[in-house]
Amino acid sequence: MKIIKFLSAVGLSLVTPLSAQATGIPVPDVPDMTPPAALRDLTLNGQPVTTDAIRRVNLEGPIYEVRLRNGDTFYSDAQGRYMVVGSLYDNGPDGLINVTEQHNRQDRLDQLSAIPDGGTVDYPAQGEEIGRITVFTDTTCPYCQRLHQEIEQLNEAGIAVRYVPFPRAGTHSLAANHLAQVLCSQSPTEAMTRAFQGEALELTPVESCQSAVAEGFALGQRFGVQGTPSIVLPDGEMGEGYVPAQQLIQAIERANS
Repeated sequence: MKIIKFLSAVGLSLVTPLSAQATGIPVPDVPDMTPPAALRDLTLNGQPVTTDAIRRVNLEGPIYEVRLRNGDTFYSDAQGRYMVVGSLYDNGPDGLINVTEQHNRQDRLDQLSAIPDGGTVDYPAQGEEIGRITVFTDTTCPYCQRLHQEIEQLNEAGIAVRYVPFPRAGTHSLAANHLAQVLCSQSPTEAMTRAFQGEALELTPVESCQSAVAEGFALGQRFGVQGTPSIVLPDGEMGEGYVPAQQLIQAIERANS
C-alpha cells in the first residue's frame, strides 16, 4: 500500500482541507513572527524566486526519514505526529539535490548486494568491467527477451548483467516456475538464454529455488517495480522498460568519465 493511500485509509486527507471543528483535531496557535531572511530572499538553483507567503508550521526538529517495508518514504518529527510526504531536497550551492533519491539509490545497492548466491543469473563482463546493471526480468516478457538479445553487446563493452527473477504474474505463476527451473539448472546462464528463446528446459526439481524467485519478486515490489525489464544502474538509479544496449553503454561510460 502506497503511503498516500495508506494515510488516506486511516483518515488523513492530503488534498481536501478539513476544518478543525470537522475533524476534532486541535490546531496549534503558532504566533506570527518575522520569516527568516533566507526564506524572504529565497533562491532555487541559484535563481531568485518570489514568495507569496511564508508561514511557520508546528514541525520541530530533529526530523526523521522513515522508510516503510514497501519502499515508501516520508519525513516525521520525533513523536510521529507531523509528517511530510514527498522528496527532500538540499538547496545547496550546486543547485537542488534530491536527497531522498540519493538515499533510495544507496538503499537499492545495499539490498541488491545482500542477495545470496543462487538468487540471480549473472552474465559477467568480458575484459575489464566498467559497470554492472541489475535487471528485474521475466522470461515471458517480450521486452526482456529483446534486451537479452543484446546481452553479448553489453558484456563485450565491459558491462556485467545480473538478472533478478520477477515473475509479473506472481510467485505461483507458470513464469515463476520457469524462473525457478532456470535458477536450479546446472548452467543458469545457458538455461536463461534458452528460456528467453522459448525453448523447453530440462525438468529439474525446483523446490530449492522457489524461495529465491519469491525473494526476487518481493525485492522488486519493495523497489516499486511495476513491469519488466526494470534496470538498476551501477549508481542505484532505476528505470523501467527496455533500453537499447548502446544507450546503456553510453550512460555507464558517461557516469565513469
